[in-house]
Amino acid sequence: MPKFAYTTVPGKIGQLLSKIREVGVPQKATFEWLKSIGFTSSNDRSLLAVLKQIGFIDGSGVPTERWRMFRGNEGKQVLAEAIRTGYAELYSTYPNAQDRSNSDLESFFRTHSGAGKQAIDKTMATFRALVGQADFSSAAGSGPANDLAAAPEHPATATALRGQGPAVAPVTVNINIQLMLPETKDEEVYRKFFAAMREHLLSPDR
Repeated sequence: MPKFAYTTVPGKIGQLLSKIREVGVPQKATFEWLKSIGFTSSNDRSLLAVLKQIGFIDGSGVPTERWRMFRGNEGKQVLAEAIRTGYAELYSTYPNAQDRSNSDLESFFRTHSGAGKQAIDKTMATFRALVGQADFSSAAGSGPANDLAAAPEHPATATALRGQGPAVAPVTVNINIQLMLPETKDEEVYRKFFAAMREHLLSPDR
């Protein structure tokens, strides 16, 4: 299989992905299986290489967990991640490869595959057809930096993030003092005790 698999019938990729969501999961994805769900042309066999490229089947044609996840409610998002993984080298060059121009894609595929123009054109068409069935928007705006931006700001933290000073949050300190006094009926002892407390603990000059 070439470095970047392609199908000679890229227009059928959407139909195949729809079928995968509708029919049961086969023990193996083979040409016979393709024919059983309506893909009877000999050219349709090349669709299997595309499923392997995005990790829907393993080297033996056995459906993977990603195939099963694609059948769920978040199938389009699962497909987007499958495309990122299957075209990891492309995405390491262009993190937004799904939005790049044909010129950028053609240059990349030509450089990394060494294939002829016809194969390059089919490779680009295959990638475009996959992208057209996926949802990349859910991954946009995620990550630690954006999570921080979305979090509610403490005033002191917000000041530090804007470069206006260190993050110093207000601090409240509670002190509980317990003193034991000897038993006495002399009220003068208590007056002197509370006077001393007022002088040493409550005086504004201290």
